[in-house]
Amino acid sequence: MTADSDDSVAAPTQESPIRPRRRLRRALIVVLVALIAIAAIQAVADDTDHQFANFGCYLVGLVAVLYSLIQVHLHASAFGRRYLVPAAVGIVLGGIFSLVRFDGFSGEMVPQFAYRFGEELHLARVSPDAAVNDAAVNIADGSPEAVASADSNGFLGSDRNGVIAERRFAIPESASDIKTLWKQGIGEGWSSFAVVGDRAVTLEQRDERECLTCYRLLDGELLWNRNIETRHENALGGIGPRSTPTIDSGRVYAQGATGQVWCVDLISGDVVWSHDLLKIAGWDQLASEVAIAWGRAGSPLIVDGLCVLPLGGPESMAKSGRSLIAFDAADGTVKWTTGEAQISYGSPMLMTIAGKRQIVSVNEATVTGHSIEDGKVLWQFSWPGQSNAGANCASTVSAGPDQFLVGKGYGGGSALVKVSREGDEMIANAVWTSSSVLKTKFTHACVDGEVAYAISNGALEAVEIQSEESLWRQPRSERLGQGQLLLVDDVLVGQNETGEVVFVDANPDQYVVRINLPALETKTWNIPTVAGQHLLVRNDREAICFFLPAK
Repeated sequence: MTADSDDSVAAPTQESPIRPRRRLRRALIVVLVALIAIAAIQAVADDTDHQFANFGCYLVGLVAVLYSLIQVHLHASAFGRRYLVPAAVGIVLGGIFSLVRFDGFSGEMVPQFAYRFGEELHLARVSPDAAVNDAAVNIADGSPEAVASADSNGFLGSDRNGVIAERRFAIPESASDIKTLWKQGIGEGWSSFAVVGDRAVTLEQRDERECLTCYRLLDGELLWNRNIETRHENALGGIGPRSTPTIDSGRVYAQGATGQVWCVDLISGDVVWSHDLLKIAGWDQLASEVAIAWGRAGSPLIVDGLCVLPLGGPESMAKSGRSLIAFDAADGTVKWTTGEAQISYGSPMLMTIAGKRQIVSVNEATVTGHSIEDGKVLWQFSWPGQSNAGANCASTVSAGPDQFLVGKGYGGGSALVKVSREGDEMIANAVWTSSSVLKTKFTHACVDGEVAYAISNGALEAVEIQSEESLWRQPRSERLGQGQLLLVDDVLVGQNETGEVVFVDANPDQYVVRINLPALETKTWNIPTVAGQHLLVRNDREAICFFLPAK
């Protein structure tokens, strides 16, 4: 072989270092452009929707990260280090996920993570020697901590509107003014507590069993647990029940996430009657959860001897009534079913509108008024939504004579609706609709005269009802996220989605924080319960009962 022939054989060559450097510059430029785009998206999130803004940021960030990793990988490969980037990514991700675990999403679709080796609070168990009739023991104790000085017997308080007329506690000046009666683990779910006397009831998921549970207010002892083998689980919405029980005349009425309905004696825990809404509707759980993806959330309305709940069902039963069902509260007999509309996640509300007491229901894509006696549809208002997508979660709240507010998230907003009579008919018309105020998602507006307070797109806001003018809005750095809200006389009790409780003056002129109270430590979508001086908060893993100072 000649020297010329040797020279003709192509020898391996290294890529010019100029091109790899260009790749790194391109990656840097893409990252900078992505950061600018993310900043621009977040800059308008307060005026649009934080969930949609976060989705946009994830998309921009994912494209930028993938592009940059590819460019860095090609750069490393040009110098013979083709496994460097995959190995580094694997080591980093492996290290992270060995220490933390994915813990669902926030209400604005922010991924949540939890330390894998964190301490778990124990779940209370019914003690074998727990006296089922021990209410008298606690009352005889005489301490104000033992018995609530005012009841909160169900969803959004005893008046079912998020407003507690009389504040029976002094606004604490510091956390040291507040006594923690108990803190303990609780089963999964987004239910809240209903409190009557010395008892607090809620719903929770314990492994494969959905439970209706009763705790002693003084010390958190579990007095009874009625349960059934069923489970609701959704990657976005979480696990377990999400409605709040109602206590009426010594009985507890409750609905689980898969349609189990209970009537239980408050003292003994004995089941008086029960129903399975899926069986009534002729539906299986899979079909139900395709249509109603995040679990049944309607809290029972007790009115005129009836227990009224959203029913839901396949399209085939629309004509026979699937919007609402009414049971005889005493014995569970089905009294009527009504409405063609599929259900949402709202709860039926009792209102007097256009001179008539009636039940108002937020459905999948409408709001309807119903006669109490037979469920007859009295009027209808279009309120678009989809119970497996941009769902209606908020119920209606009264906002002046013959008027109510209804709101939603997902870029929605609120409407002020007035119902009036035209001859023998009732007609519902919007006074106004707005996508810029009262964008309630999981929560409800609290009405105080001419002003509505609400968590709007994650920020506490005050709005003049008739003019729809925003009076003030919580600073972005203090947003409550998709938390919850109650109005207690002259103070707003806000539940931050991250677990903290905040007391804010119910002042239409300015936003004034009175105190921030450290409480729960993980995602909280549950409504706080104020019963006299008792403040109960919970989420899907722990519950706390605070005792507030006397007024």
